[in-house]
Amino acid sequence: MLNDAQRESTRAVLEDLFSLWERRASSYGEIAFCSAAARGTDGKWRSVVTFLLPIEREGNQPVSMQADYGHFKVIKDVVCMDRARETLSAMVEKDRLCLPGLPDFELQVSAHLGSAKYYYDSGSRRFPVMFPCYEVNFNVEQGFAGESPQRALCHPDLPLFPSGKEAIAHFFGAQVGDIRSVVSALVPDYRGKIREVRIGANSVAVQVACPAGASTTDLIGKLYCRSQSGVADCADLCFADGYAVAKISDFPRDLFVALLSEKDGDLIDQRQFLAGSIYRSQDVVIEAPEQDLEQVIQMGESEMLEFKRDIPAKKEDIAVAATGFANLRGGTLLIGVGDGCEIVGCRLDKPKDRIAQILRSYCDPPLPVSIEEVSIRDLPIIVITVPEGRDKPYAVKDRGIYIRSGATTRIATRYEVDEMYGSKDNPYGQYGDEFGVS
Repeated sequence: MLNDAQRESTRAVLEDLFSLWERRASSYGEIAFCSAAARGTDGKWRSVVTFLLPIEREGNQPVSMQADYGHFKVIKDVVCMDRARETLSAMVEKDRLCLPGLPDFELQVSAHLGSAKYYYDSGSRRFPVMFPCYEVNFNVEQGFAGESPQRALCHPDLPLFPSGKEAIAHFFGAQVGDIRSVVSALVPDYRGKIREVRIGANSVAVQVACPAGASTTDLIGKLYCRSQSGVADCADLCFADGYAVAKISDFPRDLFVALLSEKDGDLIDQRQFLAGSIYRSQDVVIEAPEQDLEQVIQMGESEMLEFKRDIPAKKEDIAVAATGFANLRGGTLLIGVGDGCEIVGCRLDKPKDRIAQILRSYCDPPLPVSIEEVSIRDLPIIVITVPEGRDKPYAVKDRGIYIRSGATTRIATRYEVDEMYGSKDNPYGQYGDEFGVS
């Protein structure tokens, strides 16, 4: 049982959440909720995960759904703001969670002001929200938490999943299946977001976007950049039609871009780039003309970058690398660079034709790529740029389906292959549009 101090702390977190929602109320419509519950061996229903997400006022209404596997149930629907507040208040004060379509069950939660609230920029994809947001978490106390099923979920009229985690990701578009049981309330900021950052040798281009009814003239952009030589640049970004460019001294070692509210100076969104890190938001793009490419190489191989010294003896290995990128988020293959980032060059007659022929021979379906030959210190480098595929999965003939994982390419698992096929006709896959936050 919670003691008085824990109760007061949890109430304080709830009041802070309501205050944040009130500040954003003018841009909010209804509140979408997603909840998964499991029935224990004692027959009682318990919460696995629940989150509430305010929908952008001019956004699309989410698609309501229920999936009942008998011992495990998931539901997605909407309630008005007042109902959402009443639900959370009852959870904190009466230890009950009651949402439409779900069993009314006991639920005791706790939260602490110093650790309950987290900020996520718009590049994060933990929850189905494409704008920056705060996440406020209420931890479900031991004895009240449900366990996500670790066995297969089967039902004649519902999709098959190997476990509850995959069902939650599929139906809710949320990567929260492995965390302890929580109730999360989100506070999205619909004033604007950073859509893309493009980094060049001497410039940084930033594109921003606003939902209907908002304007980029209400946004202020700021940039900090430190080059490999240690020179620091600070710049203001002046947006015209949602686009701004800042000049920098050299290709950055560290880069930080912030989007602020012109009205009150609030930090709305941000992006950070650290040279050499394998972790980079997919909307931070490194443009690689010849003068930039050497800097990119020094970062080493990553989820979106692979090196080969030469055309391998097994030419289909080129197709393995290319399809691995296409089956994830795209990437770049450099031929003429060793595993240790050493630039050795690769001299071929008609390199574009040879690479294109290899890919045509081994990739199924055909894979659209860009092939260039550039020179670094008079050494020719073949640059194969692979976009994320629109017709996944892409296979290598007689070898199988591959996927990029970290800095390596491996054979895809059965579940990953099913996900690629499912993304073509999954009615819940475009969750950003369903929640009005695309």
